[in-house]
Amino acid sequence: MKRLWIAAATLLFATTTAFAAQKCPLIETSLVDKGFSDVAPWRVLSGGQGECSFMTANTSISFGFNHMVTPSTEAATAAAVGMREAVAATSVVEPMLALGEEGFSYQMKKDDGEVDPAQMFFYGHRGSVNVSGYLNLAKPITPAQRDFAGHLVASTLGVATSPKALAKETNCPYLDPGMVQRLLASDEVSAIVPDKTSCVLSADRRVVTVAVTKTTQNRAMAQALLGAGGCTVDALPKLGKPSGLMHHCSEGNPRAEAVFLAGGRMFRLVFAAAAEPSDGERAALVELAEFASRK
Repeated sequence: MKRLWIAAATLLFATTTAFAAQKCPLIETSLVDKGFSDVAPWRVLSGGQGECSFMTANTSISFGFNHMVTPSTEAATAAAVGMREAVAATSVVEPMLALGEEGFSYQMKKDDGEVDPAQMFFYGHRGSVNVSGYLNLAKPITPAQRDFAGHLVASTLGVATSPKALAKETNCPYLDPGMVQRLLASDEVSAIVPDKTSCVLSADRRVVTVAVTKTTQNRAMAQALLGAGGCTVDALPKLGKPSGLMHHCSEGNPRAEAVFLAGGRMFRLVFAAAAEPSDGERAALVELAEFASRK
């Protein structure tokens, strides 16, 4: 499940373009400047209720976090345990109670078994919310910097006690809940909604994502996507041109993917599962795409 979620989320975030934002709602830039002053100043590269990323003039130096809202406290705790188990064989893992009872930091091992001392990841939980974070510096990360980064990431988990904040972090305007439920076949859905242009909804071994972009290259991007992956592409006459429903792809995980233009925007909706989506599931994704096009 964890590998499937990562693959589907990659499909989503590969098409979203980071934008210059003036502020991260949950972490002040001045705090990042203070904690990592040797590489300051930092700026907000992207910011939303459930995700923020920071960067310096050196684009290899970065810090950020991303939330996932699960159906329950138990589900969030289980997700943290599952993530730790998923990375344990390929990473150096250290507990971090600031990120919750099952919270931890980890550094991935290279082929030679050593870790990159300037790169670190974080994973935590509180209530029904999971958080993942990352820190990339130019020099080895010190214990004090690890502690500071971990506490910054943990500070964003305050949303777990705010019904209003949780509502914002699970509201995806482009996805109709009833249609999503048909695809995910579950009432127990986890949500990642970094901002108003991207969402990831998942349950068990099924994931639905949507990414919306608006650039002068929308048409060229859509045409390139429709020609990639060695997929069978069905026409979507109700969604204009260029548009198409991709499936039975020779590259990547089993999935159905709708790509189309509407209202000056490019939409990319993906349904990924453990097995190739059925005719009925592909039809449901097309209905979902038509719903999104009207938003």
